[in-house]
Amino acid sequence: MVNGLHDQQSEIPESDYSQSLKKMDVATCEAMAVSQAIKIDHVAKHIGYSVHIYKRICRHSVSLVSAVPRSRWVTSDFENWDFACAAGQSRAIMEGYLLFRYLVIPPSCNDEWVTKLLVLYLNDRVRRAKMMADLMATEAADQWSSEIEELRIRLNSNPWFLALDTEVRKGCLSGKYLMVQNRDQILELAGLDRGQFNAAWDLLSQYAHMLPMLFTSSEPDGRGSGEENQQDKDYIGATVACCADILNTATNIMTTEFPATKIVRQGIDSIFYKGPKSNHPEFPKNHR
Repeated sequence: MVNGLHDQQSEIPESDYSQSLKKMDVATCEAMAVSQAIKIDHVAKHIGYSVHIYKRICRHSVSLVSAVPRSRWVTSDFENWDFACAAGQSRAIMEGYLLFRYLVIPPSCNDEWVTKLLVLYLNDRVRRAKMMADLMATEAADQWSSEIEELRIRLNSNPWFLALDTEVRKGCLSGKYLMVQNRDQILELAGLDRGQFNAAWDLLSQYAHMLPMLFTSSEPDGRGSGEENQQDKDYIGATVACCADILNTATNIMTTEFPATKIVRQGIDSIFYKGPKSNHPEFPKNHR
């Protein structure tokens, strides 16, 4: 971080940020191309569900690369250098990646896969039922509550689920858990450092929500103001580079599962819909 921020606006180095932005641009282009080339007919169920999560990660990546300053994905007459512009989408990418890694693992048996699916659906139904109840939508809340009971009955008749630790079963049946394994276990599986991940998660959460770190660190014409400054540039650059690495790993997994998609990974020249005009299939390559 740079001291004397207000006197050094014109001296902020651009190379590191530009490299990080290009890295995210390339990763998003390739991921979008791969996601659109995937054919999920006749694939294992856990792979089919993983594809849905992967595509959602891709959409958050598009939102991220479209939100940060100097991206070719958006034409704007101003630049917003507030780190908060990147925090929410980056956090969603990290969260989605953990769920993706959890679901893409080949289950040991069908009962394990069914357990994972039922726990995921139970977590969803519990949230929906509470939301409807809070809105005083009694009929909708009762409908979701009915599904909750059906899911619990199915879990309690599943041999793989019944072999789990008592506390794990309790958390799953309450709808508290989205995944059977906890976050630390998924991080270990994904080869991610727990301390670093948790620190990055906490930092992004501060800026994705209205928490004290967000506004107590603000400076006039500097950090948190939206004006170009070294702190926000460093945070945004580091975050998009991290998300690019996550996205690349997820794309590597998908191209392993769907080898025919490898050919569409052409870096920034990848062809796909819903992106910069130069990446559209109708746009001639010699015009880039």
